[in-house]
Amino acid sequence: MVALVGCSQTKEELSVEITQQLEKNSKVHGIPAQALVIMHNQEVLYRNSVGVRDIENGLPVTNKSIFPIYSVSKLFASTLVLQLYESGQLDLAAPASKYVSTLPSSWRDIRVEQFLNHASGVPEYYGYKNGEYEFPRTIEEAFNRMKDKGLSFSPDTQMQYNQTNYLVIKAVLEAITDMSYYELVNKKIIKPLGLKETWFGLKEVPKEHLVSSYLPESGGGYLKNEVHFPEYAISHSDAYSSLDDLSKFMSSLAQGLLISQQSLVELWRPYRLSDGDEGYFSTGWDYNRAGGWHEVGHDGGTLVRVRILFQSSLDDHYIIVYLTNGNKDGVWSRTLVDSVQNYVMPGLFSRIPIN
Repeated sequence: MVALVGCSQTKEELSVEITQQLEKNSKVHGIPAQALVIMHNQEVLYRNSVGVRDIENGLPVTNKSIFPIYSVSKLFASTLVLQLYESGQLDLAAPASKYVSTLPSSWRDIRVEQFLNHASGVPEYYGYKNGEYEFPRTIEEAFNRMKDKGLSFSPDTQMQYNQTNYLVIKAVLEAITDMSYYELVNKKIIKPLGLKETWFGLKEVPKEHLVSSYLPESGGGYLKNEVHFPEYAISHSDAYSSLDDLSKFMSSLAQGLLISQQSLVELWRPYRLSDGDEGYFSTGWDYNRAGGWHEVGHDGGTLVRVRILFQSSLDDHYIIVYLTNGNKDGVWSRTLVDSVQNYVMPGLFSRIPIN
């Protein structure tokens, strides 16, 4: 059993409190389904799914339900980048054009690390017109469309999150390895970790386990999210995963099974802009500090968020995977993660055996 320092609360009682917080989050923010894992190193402190994955039919969500993870998909791409960096195959400080000669000429001096950390200044590759997204048919067409467009800002002068950056990252990965992104992510991450419930692209996702996602609708209702990015965009969006698979990916990463812990600690530091200010990305992961702890993670469409917390090393770390399928008030995923992290924040509790 587990107790909080200075009181008699058990791990089971802690679980009850976190479940009550999930129920509160659902009521306050209008969240149909939530799935949550909290881990301390390899110990699962909390694992549960509550609510319905489909409002229309009232189907319950389970730990095996498949959630769209939206931009959390980028963490697979950034992991592949760091693997190539650690093996000496990729130079983060080199221009991306060193590896991909077909990029627009105005991008030829933009470094891989600038694309990785959204400090490149490149414009967004798709448009939005008459209430619909307009996507180029291919990644080549996307780059061609932007050949005559100027940069939104000079590289390293600011950070501006967009999806084009990870189309470039995808092109770099494919050029270095001479493999498609799909083949690469399966060879380097999916198969080695034995992930059975993670897909890139909607086509192969078992629809009987797929969670429906919803957007807030004026008037307090829900609007089903029908937006799907094209197949060539799987490096930045349109991945699908279960609570168990996503937590296994995060835990394996933190344990150093994909990239050494030493490399991660060195690389998971905020990217600095040209004026010396710290940015809010760190080799593709969003970055924050909580007391003496580093927080790295990512959100996806504000519906889902993953987070790893560590101090000077990853020998002692926490992992939080919080998945939802929408809300009524536009609550940010960081707010939801903070609401449950407060129950297990380092310094507030420790593991003490109870006789």
